[in-house]
Amino acid sequence: MVPDGSGEDGDPHAGLRVWLLEHASTGPVERIEQLVGGNSNATYQVVAQGGRFIVRRPPLHAMSASAHSMDREHRVLCALAGTDVPVPAALAICTDPTVFGAPFVVMSEVLGVPLSDHLPETYGPDAVTRLGHQMVDALASLHGVDWEAAGLTGFGRPSGFLERQVTRWRSQFQSYAVRDLPVFEAVAGWLEQNLPAAPQRPGLLHGDFHLDNCLWSTEAPELMAVIDWELSTIGDPLVDLGLCLALWGHRPVPVPALARIQAVSRVPGAPSVEELAERYAQRAGRPVTHLPFYRVLALWKLAAILEGAYAQHVGGQLDSEYARSLRADVPTLLDEAAAHAGVAAP
Repeated sequence: MVPDGSGEDGDPHAGLRVWLLEHASTGPVERIEQLVGGNSNATYQVVAQGGRFIVRRPPLHAMSASAHSMDREHRVLCALAGTDVPVPAALAICTDPTVFGAPFVVMSEVLGVPLSDHLPETYGPDAVTRLGHQMVDALASLHGVDWEAAGLTGFGRPSGFLERQVTRWRSQFQSYAVRDLPVFEAVAGWLEQNLPAAPQRPGLLHGDFHLDNCLWSTEAPELMAVIDWELSTIGDPLVDLGLCLALWGHRPVPVPALARIQAVSRVPGAPSVEELAERYAQRAGRPVTHLPFYRVLALWKLAAILEGAYAQHVGGQLDSEYARSLRADVPTLLDEAAAHAGVAAP
């Protein structure tokens, strides 16, 4: 078996086919197809005699090992099994990179679809309200999980989590900066000056929570599973809430960054950010007094992360429509963060 997992016949999935048959009880594999995504872990649909499965592995040009940890994704899925948080069932993990070019996780396939800029025709007129409510209800359930009882002690460093965010992501941004974006530092200064004094009770974070990282029934607005857990950790739960509500509804720029994400939330009659925040507060039993800070942090942090992908594009490692769009999307995210913070552009 060669390092990229291909066989002598040139099949890039040969090693994976053999491993799945021997270790994941799939039966003989009939088809493996890569599903389209952004810069998250690569996702493959496996059709086998034993059913349909999902395989997740780091992308070809992973920005860092920690950002695409398969062990992390597998561990949190196992911990959430049997909780009120709907997740795919983790079936197996392979840490041998020679099988498929990188470690990977095998999980059950969930019959659902991600939603971005359009809704299934079967949905009724109140669909976006139901989507928003179920989204924040799932988030409240996640943040209510007893992560220590679930076996996630040591999964993150909750002490000082929020205080570390600006230092960590400023350093990350500076390590691969390929252009001058002065708004980044202006917003960083605002975040340092407006850090909430009272820390939140630590909880299990998804790390990239929004409508598009959920799978929904095609028949009705029903949440089937929350997916893409590679950035999960233990820390301040409002970091999750800040991201999904920063990308919800009206955006403070003419053309929002990453415009397809939660685009359905900008239709007339969609629940407001304030309504969803209050619903979350009631269900999670957490104050959301400092929500503006968390929305600014979310947009600024997302810009820091995505600039790494844009740097890969500039360096010739990543060439896709998604990567090219970051030339405008990263500065726009920073402009949105500055608008929410009331920071004047330098």
